[in-house]
Amino acid sequence: MTGAVVRRHRAAAAALAAFGLAAVAAACGVPTGDDTFEAVPPDEIPFGLDATSTTTTTTTTTTTTVPDAPETTAAPSTTAPIRLEPIELYFLSRGRLQPVVIELPSGFSADQVADVLEAGPPEGLALDTLIEDGLIVSSVESGGVLAVDLDEVVFDRIDSTEQTEAIGQIVLTMISSLRRVGQVTFTLAGEPIPVKKGNGLSSEVGEPLSYDDYAILLATPRVAPEPTTGSTSPATTTA
Repeated sequence: MTGAVVRRHRAAAAALAAFGLAAVAAACGVPTGDDTFEAVPPDEIPFGLDATSTTTTTTTTTTTTVPDAPETTAAPSTTAPIRLEPIELYFLSRGRLQPVVIELPSGFSADQVADVLEAGPPEGLALDTLIEDGLIVSSVESGGVLAVDLDEVVFDRIDSTEQTEAIGQIVLTMISSLRRVGQVTFTLAGEPIPVKKGNGLSSEVGEPLSYDDYAILLATPRVAPEPTTGSTSPATTTA
């Protein structure tokens, strides 16, 4: 390429640059040398100079949620007071039957009453007993009648003159302590037997015995408890 051609290209480039700067100045409202403004037609504005630039800023917010502390709930108390019920145990005082009141947890059975009776009178009381440990084998209630089975060996150790008081201890204790019991029958090794009543006479074999049959042995007059199914009518008794 010759020097003349190079100079022409440089002159053309300079003219184009000058035209661009003038166009930008006119579009931006820059005054010319004579303090007048000349609008540039849109089709003569170089590409890209009329574009609107928009900047968008995106802000990201991170929210951290702190979990609530777990609530502490106190465990409800499941301890309930033990309900006690009174029972009457009959022991001997100078040959007469004397009641002693103690308490057992509610819902006690006839066998539990028998166990307490066989344990003897509470310490500190001047009372005796003819009911040895192991005398009462079982006690089963049905229809208001309690069937008491006695151990043959232990029962034979009781003197015949004291069997009335021994049977009286059992009958009065069971009827006074067990609400559903109104009469008591006796068996020996599972077989019905006759026993001595409070008046010294023998009962019939397997005869149901009531509170009244032994009330005569009491140390002081007592009123018989209310009867239940299968019991005889109660009456006020005297020693």
